[in-house]
Amino acid sequence: MTSSDFRFASLPNPPLPLPRVLGPKLAPFTPTARADIEFVEFLGRENDVDSQVWKVNVNGAGFFALKMFYFRNSDYLVANHPGDLALPLANPQLYADYFDPFNCECRVYGRLKDEKREDLAVKALGYLLLTPQQEAHLAFKVTGELGDLPDANVGELYGNNFWGRYEQHRELPVRAIVKELVSQKWPTANEVQGMWPDLQAIHSLGIFVGDTHGGNYLGGKLVDFSRALTMYHPALIPVHGDTFQEIMLGELQKLRELQNMMLEELQKLQDNYYDLKNTLASEGIDIPQDLDAFCARHSAYYRNFPSAYNWLKWEKDADSAVAFVEQSLFKRA
Repeated sequence: MTSSDFRFASLPNPPLPLPRVLGPKLAPFTPTARADIEFVEFLGRENDVDSQVWKVNVNGAGFFALKMFYFRNSDYLVANHPGDLALPLANPQLYADYFDPFNCECRVYGRLKDEKREDLAVKALGYLLLTPQQEAHLAFKVTGELGDLPDANVGELYGNNFWGRYEQHRELPVRAIVKELVSQKWPTANEVQGMWPDLQAIHSLGIFVGDTHGGNYLGGKLVDFSRALTMYHPALIPVHGDTFQEIMLGELQKLRELQNMMLEELQKLQDNYYDLKNTLASEGIDIPQDLDAFCARHSAYYRNFPSAYNWLKWEKDADSAVAFVEQSLFKRA
């Protein structure tokens, strides 16, 4: 199946928690996943490739941060996903389920809610779907051009529009996550010191964050999970072979890959700490000694690997979940 033939699955109507694949999910913010939205102020980064983040007033009820996600072509998701896969996934939809930035964030926030640890990040309150009129309004607000709408009578879409919509996304609305609106001021020393314990707790819940640089924190709390991998995740678990030797080699290779991924993530947090220590010199920021030790090529001793999380405890039918992973998730010869 070529990318021009493939169409992403339509979203459930009425709305259900997303994504529709085994593992944690995020529920809609309203029963219809629609709302009246007043776009008040741009909050994101100008070079953000995944999203537009705005201060909004939703249904006239108060102010929130709304993160609206650009579309990602299936070829891009297959070629540029984080982590490594021992086998390719069975179809393009599965790459979207596990690697699309919106779905990555939904899975993280669903896990934090399930575990009653929403305190570990800036809180997400649910997802919304933009109407074509809201899409056009924001595109015009940013660029002065309306762009190609999903229901517009236009030719094939090639991603060269404000939301990056390809033909395979034609029937899909722009997806957004409603988050608490938090201050963008510099964090306090106590907030900074909590970042490392929070990250370890997040890891223990089966979540690999990936991006822990300073731009993904507000008030010492993570706010961006566009690259996160949440158990169960095909990039965090080895694919077993048919023989004992294949199984052991696969386990060893995946362990080394995970150690390298974790080391890179911890080093980003370490850099973040040193930047904040220099910026907030008067606050007396201390660099966690164990974080420094892990970043000094001792990451093999780290004990909170996300892959160790027992994801099956949340599955109503554990046998079916295991069967899906072993028989349907991957493309096998």
